[in-house]
Amino acid sequence: MATIDNNIAQLTVKEFLSKDKYVIPIYQRNYDWGEREALQLLEDISDYAKNNSNQNYYIGSAVVFVRSVNGNTYFETIDGQQRLTTLIILTSLLKHLNVADWFEKPNLSYDHRKEADDALIMLQRNQYSEHQAAQNIFDVYGLLEKNLPQVLEKKGLGIQEFAEYLFSKVIILRIPVPQDTQLNHYFEIMNTRGEQLEKHEVLKAVLISKLDPNEHKLFHLIWEACSDMSSYVQMNFSVGQRTVMFGDKWINLQFEDFDSLRKKLEDDSNLIENNEDCTSHTLNSLFEDAKNNVRYELPRDGSEDEGKQDRFGSIINFQNFLLQVLKVCYHDNVFYSKKIDSNIRLDDKVLIQTFQTVLRSMPDEAQRKTFVKYFIMELLSLRVQYDRYVIKREYINGTESWSLKSIRKYDKNKANYVNTFSADKYEDESDLCKEIRMLEAMFHVSAPTQIYKHWLNAVLYCISKHNNTIEPSLLRNRLYNLACSFMLDIYIGKEKTDFEDIVYGNNEFLPSNRIEDIDWSQIDCGCNVNNFIFNFYDFVTWRKNPTKYPKFEFSYRTSVEHFYPQNPMPGYENLKDKGLDNFGNLCLISRGMNSKFSNNMPKAKLDNFGLVEEVRNGLSLKLLEMMDIVKKDGDWGEQQIHEFEKLSKERILEALKRN
Repeated sequence: MATIDNNIAQLTVKEFLSKDKYVIPIYQRNYDWGEREALQLLEDISDYAKNNSNQNYYIGSAVVFVRSVNGNTYFETIDGQQRLTTLIILTSLLKHLNVADWFEKPNLSYDHRKEADDALIMLQRNQYSEHQAAQNIFDVYGLLEKNLPQVLEKKGLGIQEFAEYLFSKVIILRIPVPQDTQLNHYFEIMNTRGEQLEKHEVLKAVLISKLDPNEHKLFHLIWEACSDMSSYVQMNFSVGQRTVMFGDKWINLQFEDFDSLRKKLEDDSNLIENNEDCTSHTLNSLFEDAKNNVRYELPRDGSEDEGKQDRFGSIINFQNFLLQVLKVCYHDNVFYSKKIDSNIRLDDKVLIQTFQTVLRSMPDEAQRKTFVKYFIMELLSLRVQYDRYVIKREYINGTESWSLKSIRKYDKNKANYVNTFSADKYEDESDLCKEIRMLEAMFHVSAPTQIYKHWLNAVLYCISKHNNTIEPSLLRNRLYNLACSFMLDIYIGKEKTDFEDIVYGNNEFLPSNRIEDIDWSQIDCGCNVNNFIFNFYDFVTWRKNPTKYPKFEFSYRTSVEHFYPQNPMPGYENLKDKGLDNFGNLCLISRGMNSKFSNNMPKAKLDNFGLVEEVRNGLSLKLLEMMDIVKKDGDWGEQQIHEFEKLSKERILEALKRN
């Protein structure tokens, strides 16, 4: 253990998990990480283990309050519990894989949450609890257990190599707060206004330094507006700025050139004021403010009207969006270099390094300045199109669903949100718009980790190639062909293709001879079948008869399970060599269903999940079809598995042949 800045300790993961005691206080929320966060953590660590094996990886901090009770000292964990709990879950898995024998027992516990405490202890012992309060802990363990081998194989890492890096090179900073800190108030401040400098804020400083001082205001204005991914970008400008930049209806960006836009805003009553909040807060100043009961006001958006509504959720964050835009706008630009392009990845861990690589590839400061101006306008332009043509999660009237809507001005300075493909213009909007929403949701839930959103890069690239406007039929066809390419070239084809070759290659048409190269063994491999294959099957099933499944929606169903169980109850046949691991017997379910689903027989699964409409509406279509067969036949065995297997493959083939 090393110390920096007096009491701040620099701990390896092994040191953190084998020394001292940490307690999660009652005022903290439950452990709630899911697939996106857990797999991102796994990707981050494995990336560094592969590419920077001799360097430390600083995974974050644990902000703690030192307590002493009856002579026993422990650390009350104020911030960092989600990451730390996940590290304990991952270490338990590695212990069971015989690469963490030193891990004796969890040293993290939950105040007044016995079920969570028991779950961590049982995991370390390779045991399982069915208590609902502990479900998320076991769900994440299952996710890591399934994905760790695949991630390591992809990176070319051995399990021992990964474990050694994790335990000796991954560093946690343990930061104690002063003893006279009011903890509840400090916790409130930390959750009201995060003070950690984000990567995109550092990148902003790097890029803006390439411009002249009189150009900084417009760059800042656009950057800050685009960085708020929770609302439509037009609403992040003042009313006057909106009208100049997007026209009277606030629909389309009226300018392509940075200098022209700057001149217009400056000429029109100086609509480009510098409203940058330069206030900065150090960690020590936060502690001091907490002691003095200082209250922070939430930042204002400066929109000058009440049209902004926090009802839409973006499927990616700003840092990933920056990389998406860079990949698109760099590809067909005069600055293009294939070597540099190959280094642009959708991985925000290397956000700053990626942009620095692009900037360094240019011969002089004049070209760098030109590129920065070009990029900021492309950022704004593609953000407008992202809001228009990419699904969002919409929360309204207590419900949520996938939506595809555009912003329109109405009633003076207020905004309305209408379907992007309005029925006034497109007679077949209803069917096409539903298909587009379904296809985008299918892609999204199949790859919740942001670095794998290659499909989104394809959509943005397609829109940019069509001058930022696109007909619904064209967008639908591009999405569908992309899905078929993913199936044939990534998941079930004998020969594999890189995602980037698919996104930037000519995939408007699918050669029929690729159908002959399908390797069906890749969908007959039990729990190792990729989630995308199940979601593609559900999409083509829905598309065959949308009225039969009017309430179906893609959601985070991430656990591949056997319908006829791997370990059947006493008295039932084991189908190990009779189709047990075939696609016809596999289904995709949500992690929340796992404990109730796994070892039940098909008839019990039908009774528990398949007879109540409210429950059925949340199931995958493939699982519904299997349950309906049980309901009709009264049984699910070897015969039903092989018959449904044949039907499933025929449906996939039919879908892949239809361009």
